[in-house]
Amino acid sequence: PSGYWTKERVFEEAKKYNLGYTTGAEEKWQMQDRLIVPSYDISGELNYWSGRDITGNPKKTKYRNSDGDKLGIVFNEHMIQWDADIYLCEGIIDSLCYDNAVPLMGKKLSKESYLYKRLNEKANGHIIICLDADTTISETKSIYKLLNQGRLRDKIEYIRIGDETQYKDFGEAYQAVGKRTMVDILG
Repeated sequence: PSGYWTKERVFEEAKKYNLGYTTGAEEKWQMQDRLIVPSYDISGELNYWSGRDITGNPKKTKYRNSDGDKLGIVFNEHMIQWDADIYLCEGIIDSLCYDNAVPLMGKKLSKESYLYKRLNEKANGHIIICLDADTTISETKSIYKLLNQGRLRDKIEYIRIGDETQYKDFGEAYQAVGKRTMVDILG
């Protein structure tokens, strides 16, 4: 909503997620001017990071990530409330916009991923899949079918962001309409 990203809100989110940034003084051009989003495991140890370009320069790669194995982590697992509803979104930046949102770091989830294993072991609320508008329905249904088994059966839902909200991703919808309306959209 208008005025959502106030200076105070930016500082609050930066502190909550331990966000950092690189400057134009970095040695490698591709690493200059990036928002750095760290991920911590259940023990609070750094296990991954992602650097998002903030210049908009089309010659720069949008994301530069650490070399860690994305399948072997749950992004910011130390912050997940396993008894509450969990929102699965694609991107790391999207996950910063809503409480208990967990990024897939892509459009896929596999049985081999640590996230899949942890969801099956620990998730007690609903799991709501909220992928980007450019995701096909078959990609979304693939994740739905993978999760909607065993102890998670009938706890899986999905929202087609583009179809129902006309936004391109979870983060854009949240920024445009705010938490209350997102709850209504996801309701």
